[in-house]
Amino acid sequence: MITADLQTMVYASILALVTGIPLILAIFSCTPFQKEVIRLLPLATVPALLAPFIVPVDLVVEVPWFFMGGRMGLDQTGRILLSLSALIWFLASFSSRSLIANTTEQTRFFVFFLTAMTGNFGLILASGMLGYYLFFALMSFAAYGLVVHEATGKALQAGRVYLTLVMIGEVALFTALLLLVHNTGSLAIEDIGGITYQPLTLALVFIGFGVKIGALPLHGWMTSAYQETPIPAAAVLAGAMVNAGILGWMRFLPLGQTSYPTAAVLFITVGALAALYGVFIGLQCKEPGAILGGSSISQMGLITVIFGLGLLNHKAGFHAAPVLVIYVVHHSLAKSSLFFGYDLIKRQGKTLSHLQIAAILLPASGLAGLPFTSGAIAKTAFKDLTVTLDGPWYGLSTFFLPIAAIATTMLMFHFIRILTYGNGTGNPVGRKESRTIFTASVIATGTILWVWPAARGSAIHSLAGMNFFQSLWPVIAGFLLYLIWSRTLSGKKVSPDDRKKNTHFDLILHTAARVLKKKEWPKLQQDTLFTYLYRIGLQLRRSEKIMGRWKMIGLSYLALCLCLLFLLL
Repeated sequence: MITADLQTMVYASILALVTGIPLILAIFSCTPFQKEVIRLLPLATVPALLAPFIVPVDLVVEVPWFFMGGRMGLDQTGRILLSLSALIWFLASFSSRSLIANTTEQTRFFVFFLTAMTGNFGLILASGMLGYYLFFALMSFAAYGLVVHEATGKALQAGRVYLTLVMIGEVALFTALLLLVHNTGSLAIEDIGGITYQPLTLALVFIGFGVKIGALPLHGWMTSAYQETPIPAAAVLAGAMVNAGILGWMRFLPLGQTSYPTAAVLFITVGALAALYGVFIGLQCKEPGAILGGSSISQMGLITVIFGLGLLNHKAGFHAAPVLVIYVVHHSLAKSSLFFGYDLIKRQGKTLSHLQIAAILLPASGLAGLPFTSGAIAKTAFKDLTVTLDGPWYGLSTFFLPIAAIATTMLMFHFIRILTYGNGTGNPVGRKESRTIFTASVIATGTILWVWPAARGSAIHSLAGMNFFQSLWPVIAGFLLYLIWSRTLSGKKVSPDDRKKNTHFDLILHTAARVLKKKEWPKLQQDTLFTYLYRIGLQLRRSEKIMGRWKMIGLSYLALCLCLLFLLL
């Protein structure tokens, strides 16, 4: 008995260190010991890296003194997401240390950076509703400090939009938690499984966590925030913190225990629209961070579709949960790797070398689902999920998924092309360290899903003849369509002198575009379907700008608060 109690105390101490170490370092970063804190910054992630391998699965420990009786533990999903988040925070810590250290704003940055890390790790461990909400809010508001770190006009505007949507999400989430506690009579998340949700509660849960993943129509913060946030912080924002929304849905709408066919259709529809609309937004952007923001809207849309499929019935939820985790791991590794690559290019201040293009193509083509990449494994798991479902859902893999892959391919080539124009400042600080971080992230992206036992079946299946072809042709089609798009709609003409400054990647693009050029090309530029779609897109962008104005945001926020107040009375 004593041994069992001692083991429980040891495990509880380890879990406490996961959030305690970053929080303690955040406090000490405001003291004369700041230089030591910066030097030890990567060590803040060590407890989170070790805990999944030490703490037993499904262990839950009580912390009576913490926030009305806290509970923390690690289930199988939590173990995977904690390992994933810790790895990305670990790499970002090295990158931040070399980029931000010795600057005038380093104190502010590292306080917010470590506080956001604390919230991110804490919400993964939280087994109680209020504890989850506390860490979720801590992470969300700390991320605001990272978004506005540069204090430029664009950064402050991005921060205002982000903070407004976060406040809307926090109000919705807190109200949903009150309703859940009222229905279950318990603060434990595990007691949620099996209860019947009211439509209002479902809507509030969708909004509360949908803001974090950029679900439509709550996506307005993502492109600007990804661009204005310092790149190491943007890497964790896109690779780790964004997963808090997905984990929240999985915690509060547990797949396999929850069945809401009507809500499932809503999730699938909104996710499918986001998967395509995010690409459209990204293609209009001229800055690498904003392009990756559009990509995240798109990829989170695909993850939302998978979650929606899991809500159709209990059987679908049982099959969808592991697919969802595989896709989250794939996206987080690939997206953070692209940010680390962007960081390297920005520091070196010159165009991409052939080796760098090849390295960046690995995570970029992975998002598109090219064979032999992690994306092929994730998309094969998606296809296998639709096979197990009855009804018309199989069409998602035969029709919608190839379209999404084509669109993502176009967006990734657009991202790489923007990088080849040179976005670097030539800052030599930490260039060697940044190169090591990017290399490590590319290796992780290219290997983890192939060696992970949970993804082994999908990895083998992705190499089958038909699946291999179904993964290959959308990437080829997307590349060809990007050549057409870049020639007809991008409006950027490249002179011979510019071509000499760029790499062979640009020469391939322009040579292929000349091959595709016909005599009737000017007429096609006026009459083609692409032009009409482009005009429609401009109208959508104007509408989005109107919705992003402070008057519209303020009125929407006020209306939501009044509605929630009316419902609570």
